[in-house]
Amino acid sequence: MLMSALLTLLTGAGLEACQNPQLPVPVPPPPPTTSVTLYSPTSSWNAPVPGSASVDVNSATMLRTVVAAAQAQGFVIAVKEWSRPLHYTDSTTSRHTVSLTAPWAPASTMSGVPIPANAAPDPAGDGHMVVIDRSTGCEYDFWQAVHNADGSWSASWANATSTTGPGWYPHGLSATGSGAAGAAGLIRPEELREGEIKHALFFAYPDTRAGGPVLPATEADGRNTGSGAIPEGARLQIDPGVDLSTLGLNPYEMIIARALQRYGMILGDTGGGVGLVAQNPLSTAVPYPWGEQTYVDLPQSLLAHMRVLTLGRPYDNAGYVEPTGCATLS
Repeated sequence: MLMSALLTLLTGAGLEACQNPQLPVPVPPPPPTTSVTLYSPTSSWNAPVPGSASVDVNSATMLRTVVAAAQAQGFVIAVKEWSRPLHYTDSTTSRHTVSLTAPWAPASTMSGVPIPANAAPDPAGDGHMVVIDRSTGCEYDFWQAVHNADGSWSASWANATSTTGPGWYPHGLSATGSGAAGAAGLIRPEELREGEIKHALFFAYPDTRAGGPVLPATEADGRNTGSGAIPEGARLQIDPGVDLSTLGLNPYEMIIARALQRYGMILGDTGGGVGLVAQNPLSTAVPYPWGEQTYVDLPQSLLAHMRVLTLGRPYDNAGYVEPTGCATLS
Protein backbone atom coordinates (compact mmCIF):
# COMPACT_ATOMS: atom_id res chain seq x y z
CA MET A 1 0.00 0.00 0.00
CA LEU A 2 2.92 2.34 0.82
CA MET A 3 4.55 1.66 -2.56
CA SER A 4 1.23 2.22 -4.32
CA ALA A 5 0.74 5.55 -2.55
CA LEU A 6 4.32 6.57 -3.37
CA LEU A 7 3.82 5.80 -7.06
CA THR A 8 0.62 7.83 -7.04
CA LEU A 9 2.44 10.82 -5.63
CA LEU A 10 5.43 10.51 -7.93
CA THR A 11 3.29 10.39 -11.04
CA GLY A 12 0.97 13.26 -9.97
CA ALA A 13 0.92 16.21 -12.32
CA GLY A 14 1.14 18.63 -9.40
CA LEU A 15 4.51 17.23 -8.20
CA GLU A 16 5.87 17.05 -11.75
CA ALA A 17 4.99 20.71 -12.22
CA CYS A 18 6.90 21.61 -9.06
CA GLN A 19 9.99 19.67 -10.23
CA ASN A 20 9.74 21.00 -13.77
CA PRO A 21 8.43 24.56 -14.02
CA GLN A 22 8.03 24.07 -17.77
CA LEU A 23 4.96 21.93 -17.07
CA PRO A 24 1.75 23.95 -16.52
CA VAL A 25 -0.37 23.23 -13.47
CA PRO A 26 -3.71 21.83 -14.74
CA VAL A 27 -6.46 24.44 -14.72
CA PRO A 28 -9.65 23.05 -13.15
CA PRO A 29 -12.73 23.09 -15.36
CA PRO A 30 -15.10 25.95 -14.61
CA PRO A 31 -18.25 25.14 -12.62
CA PRO A 32 -21.41 24.90 -14.71
CA THR A 33 -23.33 28.09 -15.30
CA THR A 34 -26.55 26.22 -16.08
CA SER A 35 -28.18 23.62 -13.86
CA VAL A 36 -27.13 20.01 -14.23
CA THR A 37 -29.02 16.93 -13.08
CA LEU A 38 -27.28 14.86 -10.44
CA TYR A 39 -28.33 11.28 -9.68
CA SER A 40 -30.87 9.00 -11.28
CA PRO A 41 -34.18 10.49 -12.51
CA THR A 42 -35.96 7.97 -10.28
CA SER A 43 -33.88 8.88 -7.23
CA SER A 44 -35.74 10.05 -4.16
CA TRP A 45 -33.97 13.37 -4.71
CA ASN A 46 -35.28 13.84 -8.25
CA ALA A 47 -38.71 12.20 -8.27
CA PRO A 48 -41.59 14.56 -7.44
CA VAL A 49 -43.84 13.64 -4.52
CA PRO A 50 -46.67 11.64 -6.11
CA GLY A 51 -50.21 12.93 -5.79
CA SER A 52 -51.11 9.71 -4.00
CA ALA A 53 -48.53 10.26 -1.23
CA SER A 54 -49.96 9.66 2.23
CA VAL A 55 -49.36 11.63 5.40
CA ASP A 56 -47.76 9.92 8.38
CA VAL A 57 -50.12 9.27 11.30
CA ASN A 58 -47.73 11.18 13.60
CA SER A 59 -47.21 14.07 11.19
CA ALA A 60 -48.69 16.75 13.45
CA THR A 61 -46.60 15.68 16.45
CA MET A 62 -43.39 15.58 14.43
CA LEU A 63 -44.09 18.86 12.70
CA ARG A 64 -44.48 20.63 16.05
CA THR A 65 -40.82 19.85 16.81
CA VAL A 66 -39.80 21.41 13.50
CA VAL A 67 -41.76 24.58 14.14
CA ALA A 68 -40.41 24.81 17.70
CA ALA A 69 -36.81 24.36 16.49
CA ALA A 70 -37.28 27.11 13.92
CA GLN A 71 -38.81 29.45 16.50
CA ALA A 72 -35.84 28.86 18.78
CA GLN A 73 -32.99 28.93 16.25
CA GLY A 74 -34.38 29.95 12.87
CA PHE A 75 -35.29 28.54 9.47
CA VAL A 76 -32.29 29.37 7.31
CA ILE A 77 -30.26 28.50 4.27
CA ALA A 78 -26.63 27.80 5.16
CA VAL A 79 -24.57 29.53 2.47
CA LYS A 80 -21.03 30.46 3.53
CA GLU A 81 -20.79 28.26 6.62
CA TRP A 82 -22.04 24.72 7.31
CA SER A 83 -22.62 24.46 3.56
CA ARG A 84 -20.90 22.48 0.80
CA PRO A 85 -18.38 23.70 -1.76
CA LEU A 86 -19.00 21.82 -5.01
CA HIS A 87 -15.83 21.58 -7.11
CA TYR A 88 -15.65 20.12 -10.62
CA THR A 89 -12.79 18.21 -12.22
CA ASP A 90 -12.04 16.35 -15.44
CA SER A 91 -9.52 13.85 -16.83
CA THR A 92 -6.66 16.40 -16.64
CA THR A 93 -6.98 16.95 -12.88
CA SER A 94 -4.20 15.63 -10.66
CA ARG A 95 -5.09 12.60 -8.52
CA HIS A 96 -4.38 12.40 -4.82
CA THR A 97 -4.26 9.87 -2.02
CA VAL A 98 -6.30 11.30 0.84
CA SER A 99 -5.47 10.27 4.42
CA LEU A 100 -8.53 9.36 6.52
CA THR A 101 -7.99 10.20 10.17
CA ALA A 102 -11.17 9.48 12.17
CA PRO A 103 -10.44 6.82 14.81
CA TRP A 104 -13.54 4.85 13.76
CA ALA A 105 -12.77 5.00 10.03
CA PRO A 106 -12.74 1.55 8.38
CA ALA A 107 -10.06 2.74 5.93
CA SER A 108 -6.95 4.89 6.32
CA THR A 109 -6.64 6.21 2.77
CA MET A 110 -8.75 6.94 -0.31
CA SER A 111 -6.62 6.90 -3.44
CA GLY A 112 -7.22 8.04 -6.99
CA VAL A 113 -9.08 11.18 -5.96
CA PRO A 114 -9.10 14.15 -8.37
CA ILE A 115 -8.85 17.43 -6.48
CA PRO A 116 -8.41 20.74 -8.32
CA ALA A 117 -5.64 23.10 -7.29
CA ASN A 118 -8.11 25.76 -6.14
CA ALA A 119 -10.29 23.42 -4.06
CA ALA A 120 -11.20 24.44 -0.51
CA PRO A 121 -13.54 22.96 2.10
CA ASP A 122 -16.32 24.78 3.90
CA PRO A 123 -14.74 26.83 6.73
CA ALA A 124 -17.13 25.63 9.46
CA GLY A 125 -16.51 22.68 11.73
CA ASP A 126 -17.79 19.96 9.40
CA GLY A 127 -15.32 21.00 6.71
CA HIS A 128 -17.52 19.55 3.98
CA MET A 129 -16.25 19.43 0.43
CA VAL A 130 -17.64 17.74 -2.69
CA VAL A 131 -15.70 17.01 -5.86
CA ILE A 132 -17.46 15.88 -9.04
CA ASP A 133 -15.40 14.42 -11.88
CA ARG A 134 -17.20 15.24 -15.11
CA SER A 135 -15.10 12.75 -17.08
CA THR A 136 -16.11 9.73 -14.98
CA GLY A 137 -19.39 10.70 -13.29
CA CYS A 138 -17.80 10.07 -9.90
CA GLU A 139 -18.48 12.11 -6.78
CA TYR A 140 -16.07 12.40 -3.86
CA ASP A 141 -17.48 13.53 -0.51
CA PHE A 142 -15.36 14.79 2.38
CA TRP A 143 -16.04 15.40 6.05
CA GLN A 144 -13.57 17.69 7.83
CA ALA A 145 -11.33 18.00 4.78
CA VAL A 146 -7.91 19.63 5.27
CA HIS A 147 -5.49 20.89 2.63
CA ASN A 148 -2.17 20.37 4.38
CA ALA A 149 0.84 22.69 4.16
CA ASP A 150 2.80 20.17 2.07
CA GLY A 151 0.04 20.09 -0.56
CA SER A 152 -1.46 16.77 0.53
CA TRP A 153 -5.07 16.27 1.55
CA SER A 154 -6.58 14.59 4.59
CA ALA A 155 -10.08 14.26 6.02
CA SER A 156 -11.69 12.73 9.03
CA TRP A 157 -13.69 10.69 6.53
CA ALA A 158 -14.34 10.57 2.79
CA ASN A 159 -16.15 8.27 0.40
CA ALA A 160 -17.06 8.10 -3.27
CA THR A 161 -20.20 7.36 -5.26
CA SER A 162 -21.65 7.74 -8.75
CA THR A 163 -23.57 10.82 -9.89
CA THR A 164 -25.88 8.52 -11.89
CA GLY A 165 -26.93 6.48 -8.84
CA PRO A 166 -29.56 7.12 -6.16
CA GLY A 167 -27.67 9.86 -4.30
CA TRP A 168 -27.34 7.66 -1.19
CA TYR A 169 -24.50 5.46 0.03
CA PRO A 170 -26.12 2.01 0.20
CA HIS A 171 -24.54 1.02 3.51
CA GLY A 172 -23.93 4.39 5.10
CA LEU A 173 -20.41 5.62 5.85
CA SER A 174 -21.15 8.83 4.00
CA ALA A 175 -19.86 12.32 4.79
CA THR A 176 -23.33 13.30 6.08
CA GLY A 177 -25.30 11.96 9.02
CA SER A 178 -27.82 10.06 6.92
CA GLY A 179 -25.95 8.35 4.08
CA ALA A 180 -26.86 11.10 1.61
CA ALA A 181 -24.37 11.97 -1.10
CA GLY A 182 -22.67 15.31 -0.54
CA ALA A 183 -24.23 17.18 -3.46
CA ALA A 184 -27.71 15.78 -2.86
CA GLY A 185 -30.38 18.36 -2.13
CA LEU A 186 -28.10 21.39 -2.38
CA ILE A 187 -29.55 24.72 -3.50
CA ARG A 188 -27.33 25.87 -6.39
CA PRO A 189 -27.15 29.45 -7.66
CA GLU A 190 -27.72 28.55 -11.30
CA GLU A 191 -31.04 26.94 -10.33
CA LEU A 192 -32.23 30.14 -8.69
CA ARG A 193 -31.13 32.15 -11.71
CA GLU A 194 -33.13 29.82 -13.98
CA GLY A 195 -36.18 30.08 -11.72
CA GLU A 196 -36.65 26.40 -10.83
CA ILE A 197 -35.20 23.79 -8.50
CA LYS A 198 -35.92 20.33 -9.89
CA HIS A 199 -35.13 18.16 -6.88
CA ALA A 200 -35.84 17.67 -3.21
CA LEU A 201 -33.89 19.75 -0.71
CA PHE A 202 -31.58 18.48 2.04
CA PHE A 203 -32.37 19.78 5.52
CA ALA A 204 -31.05 19.41 9.03
CA TYR A 205 -32.71 20.02 12.38
CA PRO A 206 -31.85 19.41 16.05
CA ASP A 207 -34.28 16.67 17.07
CA THR A 208 -33.26 13.77 14.84
CA ARG A 209 -34.62 10.51 16.17
CA ALA A 210 -32.40 7.98 17.91
CA GLY A 211 -32.42 4.36 16.81
CA GLY A 212 -31.62 4.46 13.11
CA PRO A 213 -32.89 5.93 9.85
CA VAL A 214 -35.80 5.21 7.58
CA LEU A 215 -35.35 4.70 3.86
CA PRO A 216 -34.13 6.29 1.69
CA ALA A 217 -31.55 7.21 4.39
CA THR A 218 -29.00 4.50 5.11
CA GLU A 219 -27.45 5.67 8.40
CA ALA A 220 -28.31 8.07 11.20
CA ASP A 221 -26.72 10.16 13.94
CA GLY A 222 -29.91 11.02 15.82
CA ARG A 223 -30.07 10.91 19.62
CA ASN A 224 -33.51 12.27 20.49
CA THR A 225 -35.97 9.78 21.98
CA GLY A 226 -38.95 12.16 22.19
CA SER A 227 -42.27 11.24 20.58
CA GLY A 228 -41.96 14.06 18.05
CA ALA A 229 -38.37 13.38 16.99
CA ILE A 230 -38.05 12.80 13.25
CA PRO A 231 -35.87 10.01 11.80
CA GLU A 232 -33.31 10.81 9.15
CA GLY A 233 -34.72 9.90 5.77
CA ALA A 234 -38.13 11.45 6.51
CA ARG A 235 -39.59 13.66 3.78
CA LEU A 236 -41.55 16.81 4.57
CA GLN A 237 -43.66 18.59 1.96
CA ILE A 238 -45.60 21.83 1.75
CA ASP A 239 -49.21 20.75 1.42
CA PRO A 240 -49.99 20.71 -2.33
CA GLY A 241 -53.31 22.42 -1.62
CA VAL A 242 -51.57 25.61 -0.40
CA ASP A 243 -51.65 28.54 -2.82
CA LEU A 244 -48.07 29.78 -2.60
CA SER A 245 -48.96 33.09 -4.25
CA THR A 246 -50.84 34.11 -1.08
CA LEU A 247 -47.79 33.82 1.20
CA GLY A 248 -46.05 37.07 0.31
CA LEU A 249 -42.81 35.42 -0.83
CA ASN A 250 -40.02 37.17 -2.68
CA PRO A 251 -38.78 35.62 -5.98
CA TYR A 252 -36.13 33.28 -4.56
CA GLU A 253 -38.38 32.28 -1.65
CA MET A 254 -41.04 31.37 -4.19
CA ILE A 255 -38.58 29.17 -6.13
CA ILE A 256 -37.66 27.36 -2.92
CA ALA A 257 -41.28 27.04 -1.83
CA ARG A 258 -42.24 25.51 -5.18
CA ALA A 259 -39.49 22.94 -4.76
CA LEU A 260 -40.68 22.18 -1.22
CA GLN A 261 -44.20 21.71 -2.52
CA ARG A 262 -43.34 19.56 -5.55
CA TYR A 263 -40.34 17.57 -4.21
CA GLY A 264 -40.24 18.25 -0.48
CA MET A 265 -37.22 18.27 1.80
CA ILE A 266 -35.49 15.18 3.20
CA LEU A 267 -34.00 15.08 6.69
CA GLY A 268 -30.32 14.42 6.12
CA ASP A 269 -28.42 15.51 9.22
CA THR A 270 -28.54 16.81 12.77
CA GLY A 271 -27.99 20.55 13.12
CA GLY A 272 -28.94 23.69 14.94
CA GLY A 273 -32.29 25.19 13.98
CA VAL A 274 -33.97 24.11 10.76
CA GLY A 275 -31.60 24.55 7.88
CA LEU A 276 -31.47 24.03 4.14
CA VAL A 277 -28.04 23.84 2.52
CA ALA A 278 -26.64 25.79 -0.43
CA GLN A 279 -23.53 25.34 -2.54
CA ASN A 280 -20.85 27.41 -0.87
CA PRO A 281 -20.12 30.43 -3.11
CA LEU A 282 -16.37 29.90 -2.82
CA SER A 283 -16.84 27.15 -5.43
CA THR A 284 -18.93 29.05 -7.98
CA ALA A 285 -18.85 32.35 -9.84
CA VAL A 286 -22.64 32.44 -10.28
CA PRO A 287 -24.06 34.97 -7.79
CA TYR A 288 -26.91 34.29 -5.40
CA PRO A 289 -29.95 36.59 -5.54
CA TRP A 290 -29.67 37.43 -1.84
CA GLY A 291 -26.17 38.91 -2.19
CA GLU A 292 -23.29 38.31 0.22
CA GLN A 293 -24.99 36.61 3.15
CA THR A 294 -23.59 33.82 5.29
CA TYR A 295 -27.08 32.63 6.29
CA VAL A 296 -30.35 33.50 4.62
CA ASP A 297 -33.51 33.63 6.72
CA LEU A 298 -36.60 31.98 5.27
CA PRO A 299 -40.21 32.64 6.34
CA GLN A 300 -41.04 30.30 9.21
CA SER A 301 -44.64 30.36 7.99
CA LEU A 302 -43.59 27.87 5.28
CA LEU A 303 -43.05 25.22 7.96
CA ALA A 304 -46.59 25.64 9.29
CA HIS A 305 -47.91 24.56 5.88
CA MET A 306 -45.85 21.38 5.82
CA ARG A 307 -46.73 17.77 6.44
CA VAL A 308 -44.57 14.73 7.16
CA LEU A 309 -45.17 12.03 4.58
CA THR A 310 -45.56 8.41 5.64
CA LEU A 311 -42.17 7.26 6.85
CA GLY A 312 -40.17 4.69 4.91
CA ARG A 313 -39.24 1.40 6.50
CA PRO A 314 -36.43 1.36 9.09
CA TYR A 315 -33.00 0.55 7.70
CA ASP A 316 -30.29 -1.26 9.66
CA ASN A 317 -27.76 -2.43 7.05
CA ALA A 318 -25.23 0.34 7.54
CA GLY A 319 -21.59 0.30 8.47
CA TYR A 320 -19.44 -0.93 5.61
CA VAL A 321 -17.94 0.52 2.45
CA GLU A 322 -19.55 -0.34 -0.87
CA PRO A 323 -16.72 -0.72 -3.44
CA THR A 324 -16.95 1.51 -6.49
CA GLY A 325 -14.80 2.16 -9.52
CA CYS A 326 -14.34 5.78 -8.39
CA ALA A 327 -11.63 5.34 -5.75
CA THR A 328 -9.91 2.74 -3.61
CA LEU A 329 -10.38 2.84 0.15
CA SER A 330 -7.80 0.81 2.07
